[in-house]
Amino acid sequence: MDKMHFHEGELEIQKKYNITHDPAIAERLLKDHIVDRLIPFIEHQSTVIISSTDDKGNVWASMLLGDEGFVRVKTPQQIEVYLSQLKSTPKDVLFKNLSNNTNIGVLFINTATRSRYRVNGSATLNKDTLEITIAEAYPNCPKYIQQRIPILSNQDVEIGTKEIKGTSLNDAHKTFIKNSDTFFLGSINKHGDMDASHRGGGIGFIEILEDGTLKIPDYIGNNLFNTLGNLLQVPKAGLLFIDFEKGHSLQLSGETELIFDQHQNTDVQKTMGTGRYWFFKTKHWIETEFHNKIDWKLVSFSPFNPEIK
Repeated sequence: MDKMHFHEGELEIQKKYNITHDPAIAERLLKDHIVDRLIPFIEHQSTVIISSTDDKGNVWASMLLGDEGFVRVKTPQQIEVYLSQLKSTPKDVLFKNLSNNTNIGVLFINTATRSRYRVNGSATLNKDTLEITIAEAYPNCPKYIQQRIPILSNQDVEIGTKEIKGTSLNDAHKTFIKNSDTFFLGSINKHGDMDASHRGGGIGFIEILEDGTLKIPDYIGNNLFNTLGNLLQVPKAGLLFIDFEKGHSLQLSGETELIFDQHQNTDVQKTMGTGRYWFFKTKHWIETEFHNKIDWKLVSFSPFNPEIK
């Protein structure tokens, strides 16, 4: 990849680690549209992660769920999400946020096959559809994705009826986060471009410090540093945790700080040798009971997860 495909934050971290990318890779992977061979993948997805910002500039990460077919590729540069087919809460903060800022980051993820595809662009909220216009589209590797199969639940519950908001994590939230093996992440760069991504690890990979700050290891990845580059420029993020057994969700929005060059033995182990962490301090949270009507069957943990001691 050449410099035109990266912003200054990404380039700064790549330079720190003496990383360069072949420009031919960018031409092959980074597109401004969905390539024909990947249209079936997009249209078979039931899980869509979307990042957005509210009217105060806070970053949020959201999950939209539906039956296969609730996502359609209208044209190679336009995707439609049919809101009438949602199996997740229609009250998600995303829908309000789009009235303030239409820029979004999107992650289509299939946890059953450990595959994912990222799209960055803008969104238009219509009465029955969410229309996504693509600026960038590119695939991601399967690392750290726990294999889960989503199945429509038979629970007779109304989706998203109970929503609670706050600013400081309570003990139940901390326990939930400590026991999580997966979360989803929204970030933004100084140009206002957004990104949505996935983070996974063994149970307990997120450490919670005494003041409630989350300490999150940054594992070996594709060395593009899309997320860290954003956090370097704009130290804000949105985190989404899903209770895969009960269908509840916990959305966090807050501030971040990057931590490099931590090379003690315990840090080398916890970060898979990168010596990198980032801190997340919660400023706002939204807890939604029965966020969705999906039962997730855990098949296996990612073989890439480091051992947690």
